Amino acid sequence: MDYSKFEVEDFLCDDSFLEYCLETNPEAVKFWNDWLDKHPEKALVAERARKLFYTLNGNITAETFHRDHELFKSAVTERLGEHIVKPDFFAVNRKNYVRRLWIGAASLAACGILVASLFFLKSEQTKIPAHSETLSYATPMGKKRKVKLPDGSVVTLNGGSHLQLQQGFNTGNRELSLTGEGYFVVVHNAAKPFIVHTEKITIRDVGTEFNVKAYLNDKATEASLINGLIEITIKGTAHTTVGLTPVILAPNKKFILINDAPASGKTPGITKPIFDVKNITTTENNSVAETDWTQNKLTFVDEPLSEIATQIERWYGVKVIIANPALNNLHFTATFDHGDIVQILEALKLSGNFNYRKEDNMIRIY
Repeated sequence: MDYSKFEVEDFLCDDSFLEYCLETNPEAVKFWNDWLDKHPEKALVAERARKLFYTLNGNITAETFHRDHELFKSAVTERLGEHIVKPDFFAVNRKNYVRRLWIGAASLAACGILVASLFFLKSEQTKIPAHSETLSYATPMGKKRKVKLPDGSVVTLNGGSHLQLQQGFNTGNRELSLTGEGYFVVVHNAAKPFIVHTEKITIRDVGTEFNVKAYLNDKATEASLINGLIEITIKGTAHTTVGLTPVILAPNKKFILINDAPASGKTPGITKPIFDVKNITTTENNSVAETDWTQNKLTFVDEPLSEIATQIERWYGVKVIIANPALNNLHFTATFDHGDIVQILEALKLSGNFNYRKEDNMIRIY
């Protein structure tokens, strides 16, 4: 079979791929690991299919499946006696645990593994009330963190970022607040739009991939769309005129809001543009500059040294001081793998004609 043409729905309708997701068949696990190693271009699609499969089946993962497997066997032994042969989930007829799932609204077909015996075990357990406490995640300077949300969506947080879920996330809503930078891979759910609140804008989405950069001290708030469609509303009483008409962002476009720009001019009824929509930036290596950070690449495209210093602070957890104000306007274009900070400074120094001194966690550029 030509798996190279598979999309998300095709993977979800392949029985061996479902066995790979739950790790119930060692041969399937080996086959798909080997196949994905040989076809890295399909890794992202396969990963989306795997995460969607878990979501459609109550967030059952390979880990929870095997855990419940052991719990069930223990429960049967305890109830029926040691002389009863322990059941093996992996030996049951395939027809007893595979169920086809169809999502008609988007014509998306998906197949999931559901083991009836698990529900027997869970029905005997005391129901636990839904968790009502607000969840939050944070990353210190110099660190990144990947978070899987309760709805199956995945967020990668850059250094110095904070993410907070609203109470009732994935039950009554799918809303959260972000300070800093996050890359979102959102699970589709038309009934519950995924909404990201930042200080300046609100982003509404129903299932896509996008990057949000909303550090409080930055000059601009940005949203870069990779796949899908998002709707952006500008917040604040000063932006009421613009906020009434949401901006619909198309793939490969970037929304940029100048945080401290005035909302209107002196002439009544005339509103100055406070935001812009541009193409995302593609590097010479055909990567996306706005999301290179998720691949541990530090990318600058015609950026001033003052902004590069801020990014270095977030990446390495250091303090950067530019002692000579004239150096702030030096512009650089470069891509670095996440390596030693000294190597990056040396490379910038060669083309920027400046010096620096490193003292513990402080970099002084002069």
